[in-house]
Amino acid sequence: MDVRVVESLVMAEIGDGVLTALYPVEHCARWEFGPWAPLMGWFKQRPGLTRMLGVAQVAGALAVAATLSKTPGRAWKK
Repeated sequence: MDVRVVESLVMAEIGDGVLTALYPVEHCARWEFGPWAPLMGWFKQRPGLTRMLGVAQVAGALAVAATLSKTPGRAWKK
């Protein structure tokens, strides 16, 4: 997969994780619709857990970013 695609996904995950960590109830409420509404409601009722998962999401995304290739092309060199 191209490094720019993976980096774009990593940036989205970092942003989502930051919003989740800073505003867990509000962020979950904004996504409380469709088939995942019950799950978002469950997370909304548990802001501490939701905040912790947001921080973990940012850490995971940063870990992926640290492993990416430094040049355009394949995300990971063999």
